[in-house]
Amino acid sequence: MLGKYERTIFEDAESGYNVLVYSSTDKSIPKEAISKCFSDNIHFTVVGYYLPKTNSVGVELTGKWVQSKFGLQLLVEKFTEVLPKTKEGLIGYLSSGLIKGIGPKTAKEIVNRFGTNALDVLDKEPEKLLQMNGITEGKLKVIIDSHQANAAMKEIATFLSPYGISVKKAMKIHNQFGAETMNVLYNRPFELCNISGFGFKTVDAIARSVNCAPDDLLRIQGAVLYSLDEATVKGHVFLKTNELIKETYALLNEGFHSEVVGLTAIKDCMQSYDMRPKITIDGEMIYKSKAYQWECDTAEHIADMAIRRPEIKSISTELEKSQKKLDITLSDMQKEAVKTCFTSNISIITGGPGTGKTTVLKVILDVYERIYKGNKILLTAPTGRASRRMSESTGFPDAQTLHSAMGLKGDEVPSDEGILLYDFIVVDEFSMVDMWLCHELFKRIMKNTKVLLVGDADQLPSVGPGNVFRELINCSRIPVTKLDVVFRQAETSRIAINAHEINKNSTNLLYGPDFELKHCDNDAEASDIIKTLYMQEVEENGIENVQILAPFRVRGESSSGGLNTALHKLINPPQPGAAEFKVGKRVFRFGDKVMQTKNKGDISNGDIGFIMAIAKDDDGVPVLKIQFSDERVVLYHSEDMDTIEHAYAMTIHKSQGSEYDTVIIPILSSFYIMLRRNLIYTAITRAKKKVVLVGEQKALFMAIHKNDTDKRNTLLAQRIIGNYERKITALYGKQKAAL
Repeated sequence: MLGKYERTIFEDAESGYNVLVYSSTDKSIPKEAISKCFSDNIHFTVVGYYLPKTNSVGVELTGKWVQSKFGLQLLVEKFTEVLPKTKEGLIGYLSSGLIKGIGPKTAKEIVNRFGTNALDVLDKEPEKLLQMNGITEGKLKVIIDSHQANAAMKEIATFLSPYGISVKKAMKIHNQFGAETMNVLYNRPFELCNISGFGFKTVDAIARSVNCAPDDLLRIQGAVLYSLDEATVKGHVFLKTNELIKETYALLNEGFHSEVVGLTAIKDCMQSYDMRPKITIDGEMIYKSKAYQWECDTAEHIADMAIRRPEIKSISTELEKSQKKLDITLSDMQKEAVKTCFTSNISIITGGPGTGKTTVLKVILDVYERIYKGNKILLTAPTGRASRRMSESTGFPDAQTLHSAMGLKGDEVPSDEGILLYDFIVVDEFSMVDMWLCHELFKRIMKNTKVLLVGDADQLPSVGPGNVFRELINCSRIPVTKLDVVFRQAETSRIAINAHEINKNSTNLLYGPDFELKHCDNDAEASDIIKTLYMQEVEENGIENVQILAPFRVRGESSSGGLNTALHKLINPPQPGAAEFKVGKRVFRFGDKVMQTKNKGDISNGDIGFIMAIAKDDDGVPVLKIQFSDERVVLYHSEDMDTIEHAYAMTIHKSQGSEYDTVIIPILSSFYIMLRRNLIYTAITRAKKKVVLVGEQKALFMAIHKNDTDKRNTLLAQRIIGNYERKITALYGKQKAAL
């Protein structure tokens, strides 16, 4: 049927989904679909993706009528714009804003000069527009580019919309393939797997819709690479051959009634010439080639550092001076940590809360500055929160994030930055560092730089692939000092005491005002208790000092997502006349507590901020102004908001490297998949003053007794040992190396 746009009911700019009111004179439209609010023409609701929103064109609509809670609506499956043939209609279309560079005045001049052939001129002979006053070469290029991009993007976006691909992603495809885009989508869809952000399953759905052969070599390659990518999400650096074949086989044959790709085809694909640059086969281990480079290069760098011994200076006198100056008395183990740092090019200090890691670091920095006057020191950590806490606790004001120190622009984005020009590098919260970030760090360290890695090996491993901190500790080629005496016991901190009990597999926990367990039996009850507790704690201590940490992001009312939705309504409800910033189904308001979820500029993944204004930029486009700590203020447009989410609650994984006065943790038997010792340990050690567990004691005990942390496929420790032995043998010969 032929229709025309009237108004917008709903629009999701990110996905391109529209709910619009159209008008028509078509008598075949069902009576129950016709709006009773209009007396002229027939008005009805249409839903679909990227539907035209200008009444300057007619639209030929193809689709089906579907019943919804809002009544009968036309679900549009295909549409074609019917361009106007009259001069008035053409002027309206050209000046509708769809084509950049053409406003009402220019549109009128174009139609006056070329008549009803104006669109043909624009399509086939656009250079004729140069005959007109005010249209320069530069302006013509803007007009042509906009017209062509508009036409191309509509076709591409319409094709991709049923697969949930946003406008932004559709533009990435168009930027990659240009005029070849539709040809690629119809005939070579698996080339989309080469674009960041396009997973195999999405591309496979497109391929099936255009009848791509299920045993297409590009499809098999895509499935192999997707299986390896999925393994990195689970923390693995590689997969064993049989495991990779099994995962790939299941993926390729899913949804078919019989086998469409056999094991032999998968094995042949993995050995093929085309796959050589993409994967590396090392015995029974198969890596993405870049992951293999990360692991091997890092092992080489670390072995080089471990072999070299710095010129040893006695620090006993300086150690005593620092203790006296800082009014600190170190234990024997803490003194050993200080001495080890000065007798090794690379060393590790690990320990739980309250064991004095920060105290030792203060002394090390004081001694180092006195012995090596003028040497450059870099204090760094994986997150902005951890680096700022490092500055506060040590008194050194210039701690940086690893990304900032190395000039990295985002996750897994290589940088052209050179070596780190520092004599001493200290990295705190090293348990958060994954294989990629570790590789980026060690490839930049100068030959004689001293490196100290500090962290808690009992915390959760990194979100990214690898188990780097534990691998470095377990390789036995790097000096490690483990601090295991809790010095805060005298201050009656049940948090530190209980953390160490949990690590010993003990449920003999101490309860009191700073460590509570609020009993409840189910998810809904836990959510209600948490909301009440949160409101009380915020009123007493301030919203910036209270944090809910949940095992799951989206699973029930006590997930971080569920709690954020509920708390947003309680803490910052809508106010009459107050501005709101809508992004899809999400709503943001002045005063909201939010979190950045990816590294971006000066703002790090996990940084917490508050919305301080909802305004418009110089072009009149709505913008959010968010203030993070250290007075950092950043503007966000709607397209930037995929990295921002509410932060009244967050996952335990996201909380690593942070500290809060009060932490509230839901812990229920229904969370059994996630309940492990290192998860609950990480959560409670984020609290400085108070922990409140909400749930079941049996779930808490289940977590404490479950220490079967998922084994991650990585050979970093083994490779460090191999490189170390090879280098020692080359330096001293087999006999001395054996000694």
